[in-house]
Amino acid sequence: MEGQQEVPRHFSNPSVRDAQATPVPYNELIACLERIIDFNPPSSSTTWTFEGLYRGPTSIAFLFHRLSTLYPGLILKSQLLAHWALYYLRLSDPRHGGHSYTAPTANNCGIRNETLAHLTAKALIQWDHRAIYQLCSHEPNINDEDKDGCNQWMNGRAGYLYLLRASDYVVERTGDFEGNASSRRLLHSTMEKTIHRMLEVPQPWNWQAGQQLGAAYGTIGSICQIVLSTEAVTVEMQDQLRRILAAQLASGNFPASLPAPAGSFDRRETLVQFCHGAPGFVVSLRSLRPHVPTSMREQIDAAIARTQAHVWARGLLTKMPCLCHGIAGNALALDRPADFVHFQSFMSTAGLVRSGRLMELKRGVDNSSLYTGEAGRAWVWVVADLGLEKTVLGYNDV
Repeated sequence: MEGQQEVPRHFSNPSVRDAQATPVPYNELIACLERIIDFNPPSSSTTWTFEGLYRGPTSIAFLFHRLSTLYPGLILKSQLLAHWALYYLRLSDPRHGGHSYTAPTANNCGIRNETLAHLTAKALIQWDHRAIYQLCSHEPNINDEDKDGCNQWMNGRAGYLYLLRASDYVVERTGDFEGNASSRRLLHSTMEKTIHRMLEVPQPWNWQAGQQLGAAYGTIGSICQIVLSTEAVTVEMQDQLRRILAAQLASGNFPASLPAPAGSFDRRETLVQFCHGAPGFVVSLRSLRPHVPTSMREQIDAAIARTQAHVWARGLLTKMPCLCHGIAGNALALDRPADFVHFQSFMSTAGLVRSGRLMELKRGVDNSSLYTGEAGRAWVWVVADLGLEKTVLGYNDV
């Protein structure tokens, strides 16, 4: 509107860092987890949005489960983290008034699908082999031969691959218990069928009338999930990866889609976030690098370096600091420790107070979820506290 000033997408990144603003990761983690429980306790399912690992109680249960394996003795508000995982999982159980069961389809089968994500979380949290069988039982619909369907991570088969892989990761580590061997065979068979179906779909993989490239909705995310599930990069995927790397913009960013949109507004230069743009490419390329031929690694390293410079310059986003489209996800794209800490200072409790975001956390359940709020920030604090590899929970952590 004429006369109305547009809100800037990102903060100007100061060249001088304030050492006193350095947050303590463990303290920030505890503060995050306590705010989740205080502002959105697992007591009512009527106000939640049920969108799998993206947002909702299942996404929070998934976080608490992972944290319970990393901090097994941690007591939070008189409960173990594993207990909090179970409480939030029950909140999304259809039998207890949670989400309504919806059968996954070839176009709705990614990490955002509540039915599939809930089964995965149930398998992990309760060591429930029946949930694994149910998860795999949806494969025929997801890989329907009559429908090209969707191959992306957020809503498509690449996300289904992640859920299968996360289930396999836990089963593999629970030892030689009854049912583990058959569960692993079923999971591997389902992954193989899903990858085969994805590769049958003609290239490029399009969504919303164009080829999306980013981690959440695009080709780099699909390739990443296939490679992490097979630990191999085919010649065809190498060629596809080279084409994507060649699309890198002069700024260091990657376009959200190809071809460039018509008109004066080009989203390709403005989106610097995990779901679209530079940060998601860094996170993905790090995972792909060990599996590509040596001849491609220099090209990947050069692309990452240019991309990280762009994230540093334009990645301190002004919106809520979340994993999907905020500072939390962008921080994980930075390798230099000082840069990582600098971004964290903007999502710390003090940073949330300065920006006025802390009060917003009380106003909606989305602000507590994994990809849209507090739970995602908690994951970044875990990475910082334990010195873990800078992966994104729900994407490339397994």
